[in-house]
Amino acid sequence: MNTETILLGDAGGTNVRFAVARVAHAQITLAPIWKRPGAEYPSFAAALAAFLAETGPNITGAAFGLAGVEHLGRIELLNRGWTVDRRETMAQLGLDGIVMVNDFFAMARGAVELAAGDALEIMAGEIDPLGSVAVGGPGTGFGTAVLRRIGDGWVVVAGEGGHQNYVPQTDLEWRVAENLRARGVYPSNEIVAAGVGFEETREALAIAMGLADPKLSQAGIITAAERGDVFALEFCRLRARCVMTAMGNLALVANSTGGVCLAGGVTQRLVPWLREKSALDRFYQRGPRTGLLAGIAIRNITSETAPLIGAAHLWLDDRRRGWL
Repeated sequence: MNTETILLGDAGGTNVRFAVARVAHAQITLAPIWKRPGAEYPSFAAALAAFLAETGPNITGAAFGLAGVEHLGRIELLNRGWTVDRRETMAQLGLDGIVMVNDFFAMARGAVELAAGDALEIMAGEIDPLGSVAVGGPGTGFGTAVLRRIGDGWVVVAGEGGHQNYVPQTDLEWRVAENLRARGVYPSNEIVAAGVGFEETREALAIAMGLADPKLSQAGIITAAERGDVFALEFCRLRARCVMTAMGNLALVANSTGGVCLAGGVTQRLVPWLREKSALDRFYQRGPRTGLLAGIAIRNITSETAPLIGAAHLWLDDRRRGWL
């Protein structure tokens, strides 16, 4: 394959990122990332137009990871209010075809292409290079995906696991779930752990603890928890236990002997509480099947380039075998 220049994109509920990459013999060289708040643009097309106007790249392909479900060539970004149409995006770029997938589909593909220093160890364990890998975690929303090795490549299965029902296991957690339901809020993993449900869950926890809602921001909660504030600590632990329960469930479904990769902006802020025994027990303690998860390694993806690198490899996969 000759050297080609492709456009990569990653759009979530908070930010939109673009970068140009040069691809030669399956080697990907990424240019600096263009990153902007999605709220600055009325649509994905407008954000893309702004990037193209600033950089003017000459591209031969494109691959995008977008925070929504692809259906009939369209992806609706639930937490951003954008709808991206494949044909319209191809026309905007002047291309005959593009790769357009869920953002955690791209994140998952990038999880097995990480460089040294791109992930932080949460719990050591064995990694089977031929085993399935579970990828997921909260940012603005809560994404999930699974990778499976086939021959010399990978297949990604992405889903909407973040919308699975939240699983409370303590009296306090049950009261939080009941308070959410009483307010007409479906208590999903995404609502409890991710940014989209932050205020509702903060208010529900305050009621459950018999405290006044402190009205802190997400950053304020982390700062208060680091100072030892009782409410903020419980909020962070509630989120961490939710994440580890959900990812342990996904690891069981996928038999993730290849490891578990946590991702998402909220996940990165929860690392101290993800490492606590109460959170790790939610992942590993599974009754008669505890042994299935005992040796599974858990890492947190910290690299901002992972979903873009993943999108580039999906483009290569599509070129090589004609399907994803």
